[in-house]
Amino acid sequence: MKEGKHKRGAVELFLTREFFNSLVTVLDYYDQALPDNKFTSYAIKLKDKMMRHGRQFTHEGEPQIVIYFYENEAAMLIKLMAIYFSAVEPAAADFFSAAATKTRTEKDKIADQ
Repeated sequence: MKEGKHKRGAVELFLTREFFNSLVTVLDYYDQALPDNKFTSYAIKLKDKMMRHGRQFTHEGEPQIVIYFYENEAAMLIKLMAIYFSAVEPAAADFFSAAATKTRTEKDKIADQ
C-alpha cells in the first residue's frame, strides 16, 4: 500500500440527512436497550464509524453523507436492521416461503434442461 493511500470498503452508502439520522438512531437503540448483547458491540462500532468516517457533500442542492463499508460491515448492518425491524414491526407477509418456493422452482427448471 502506498504511503498516504487508505484502502476503503467496497460498499458505498449514500444517505440523506433523514436516512443518516434514522440509521444512526437505530444503532443507538441497541446501546440503550441491550447493553450486554453481542450485537450491541457491532452496533456501537458501526455507529462510531458512521460518525467519524462519513463524508458530507452536496448533491443537487441536498446535503448527503457517503460512507464506505467493508462487506462484513455491510452484512452486519443489514443483520442489525433486520433484527431491529423484526422487533418493532411484524412482517406483512411470509416472503421467506415465497422465496424458497421460487428458488426450488428455478432449480427444478435448470435440472430438467
